[in-house]
Amino acid sequence: MEIGHFKWLRSHTARYNLSSSGVMPITLGELVKLGQPGNIIDELTSTYTIDKVNIALTHGTQEGNFAALSALRELGIDRVVTVVPEYEPIRALPGFLGLRHIEVEVHETLLEVINHIEPGTVLLLSNPNNPTGLFLDRKLLWELSDSLRRRNAYAVLDSIFIEFVEEDLRQLPLENVVYTFSTSKFYTMSELKVGWVIGDEAIIKGINGIIDLVSPLVLELDLGYASILIRSRKWVRERNLGIIRPNVEVMRRLIDALSGGVKVYYTEYMPIFYMRVDCRGLTGTSLAEGLLARDVLVVPGYYFGRDDGIRVGLGSVKPETFEIAMKTIINVVNSECSSKHH
Repeated sequence: MEIGHFKWLRSHTARYNLSSSGVMPITLGELVKLGQPGNIIDELTSTYTIDKVNIALTHGTQEGNFAALSALRELGIDRVVTVVPEYEPIRALPGFLGLRHIEVEVHETLLEVINHIEPGTVLLLSNPNNPTGLFLDRKLLWELSDSLRRRNAYAVLDSIFIEFVEEDLRQLPLENVVYTFSTSKFYTMSELKVGWVIGDEAIIKGINGIIDLVSPLVLELDLGYASILIRSRKWVRERNLGIIRPNVEVMRRLIDALSGGVKVYYTEYMPIFYMRVDCRGLTGTSLAEGLLARDVLVVPGYYFGRDDGIRVGLGSVKPETFEIAMKTIINVVNSECSSKHH
């Protein structure tokens, strides 16, 4: 299996790289100033107000998604619902595991998927969504959990972006739900990657068994450093927002110059936004290729299942660099849309 999204990122370089969905990495020097390594399980139980039986440690979010879906398959689940647009590895995982797969178009809210919950179904979603930023807040998560319980169904929520939009993660609903996390986005470090899953005790037990089978023993050094990051999440949040906010301001100041038929989807304070373009056949792929020719790298919507726009990163470049790239995006979009109308 080949993930086209990753191939796109590995195959292209550009002076203005807005393809990242994360933020500038925290350095090891910054990390060691934040405190001493501790026990990551203690930090997680405190952060989410949960018990140890509700936690599994992984090497990353994608491993957590794989183990969670595998555990649910062992529990007899054979039908998976994903959404479009959605991160490609999530959309590819059900078929890889031989599960029945249904894709649902999402327009304004992820809660639309509740209509597709049937007994024996698992919803597999990124929340907030990658690439649009649409998300289920705490109130909607409780509604979802209640619907899942009543219908004997489950949800696996890739929650790697949720700390950008939700400051308080205590008392999330755990019944029939698991949430996968890692240090890859909100806690980005080049030298470190640790993942964790929290949720329904029965599913967590299955996940731990699968992790023990295929990839046990996350390094204690990594776990210790990750505990510092989780303990320091308020500092991490302010640091990240300090990088993202100026670029959001640039984006909002400039998008008024966009042609009609262009819509920008953005959720505060996500490190990405999605630009959907409706200009008589202009695709996300052709737009991304046109931008590449102008030394700007973004990700086409094609790799999220809907080739109608581009995903643009907000967290990996400085404002002056972002502004040059954003002006280029607007010029290319306006030029393409103008030519498409003639």
